[in-house]
Amino acid sequence: MKTWSRVLALALCFAPACDSDSNDADTDGATDGGTSASDSDDPSSSSNSNSNGTNPSGSATASGSDTQASTSGSGTDTTDDSDSDPSESGSGEETGDPTTGGPVEPPDGFACDDPFEHAGRQGCRATIEGIEVKFFPLDEPAPAQRLVVFLHGDGGADYTDNWGFSQDILDWAIPQDYLVIGVRSPASYDGDTDPSFGAAQPVHADMVATTLEAFIDAYDVVEDRALYWGVSGGSWFTTSSYIPVAGHRVPGIFVANCGGSGVSFGWQWEPENSPEIVALNSLYMNYGDEDFLAEPSAESYAEYTEMGFMTGQLVHPGATHCAHDISGPTLDFWMGEL
Repeated sequence: MKTWSRVLALALCFAPACDSDSNDADTDGATDGGTSASDSDDPSSSSNSNSNGTNPSGSATASGSDTQASTSGSGTDTTDDSDSDPSESGSGEETGDPTTGGPVEPPDGFACDDPFEHAGRQGCRATIEGIEVKFFPLDEPAPAQRLVVFLHGDGGADYTDNWGFSQDILDWAIPQDYLVIGVRSPASYDGDTDPSFGAAQPVHADMVATTLEAFIDAYDVVEDRALYWGVSGGSWFTTSSYIPVAGHRVPGIFVANCGGSGVSFGWQWEPENSPEIVALNSLYMNYGDEDFLAEPSAESYAEYTEMGFMTGQLVHPGATHCAHDISGPTLDFWMGEL
């Protein structure tokens, strides 16, 4: 099980300039004892394009005869060679119109311990069921129509500094009374204190699901299917143990950006015997073919397709780790099913 040891250690890095001397890691994402590099790269660089302002209506598909698309079972495979430079657009941190009026008070038990502002919107940092979260309270009283969940990259800079919360996604979700939540990983690599979903195990998946279930109850969430987007280590977590542990509890449409585990484990439900649950969960992969996690991403796509999930993937030729559009394809994949 050491085949991906070096790859998974590198999954900490959310940029193409990952340190090639990173510590080895086990296939479950946890290190063998060393401290690993973190997701601390400058969000303004071309490698970090979570919220680069690309128009979601046209960013997730290639054009003309260069598009390569095929179906395999329930999966679709698209190769995008649009050659777009994610550095040409801003991160969305300081652009866009602020919300009109203020958000309503969160429900009892969801006190806004640490208010913050991002992309012209008011957010709250709180601890719910033992896990730190950041969320954007609704502009209208409950119920929330749907959960929208962000699973950050390893090291957590995109969560801690807020730039992982794409303005494109916020501007699309919040007016629909979708509750946007970012979950801070409850796991870290050995010898490190930074939050890293690449180190998370099934027990952590259970913790995240419990926190999201608390939101569902408090906000009387209408729709059963949540919308998830993960980046790097968050995508590794999605395909490795989160869907196996929580797919029957908090199902949804998952978009795994620039990351995948290649193998899943810790299943608490049986896809082969639960077609009705499989039907509630979809997995879409969005990655570059030069990403060091391209191979496990493709393997996760193949694994979930073979198990009967609705799947799809968008592959960006020549793109390295996360050096491509994140928010546009994410929105396209979600809206393709809604």
